[in-house]
Amino acid sequence: MDAIKLDSDIMMILHARRSDTDMLNVIEVLNVYPENYQHAFDVALEMDNRNLVKLLYSNFSAGKIIVEFTLLGKTRSV
Repeated sequence: MDAIKLDSDIMMILHARRSDTDMLNVIEVLNVYPENYQHAFDVALEMDNRNLVKLLYSNFSAGKIIVEFTLLGKTRSV
């Protein structure tokens, strides 16, 4: 995976955080639906590894990769 693209996608997700909830669907933010589901999952997993989010739920058929921002992720998203 391209490190620049990965970091760019992580920043996009961090900036997409809404003030009314700590959860979001990575698929919707990256706009990558089924054809690039694996890429979106890899981004979410990398964010989990960096302790920016917790990966809560993933379902290919439903087109969902739900993450919840950690305190570290919340501070980085501002």
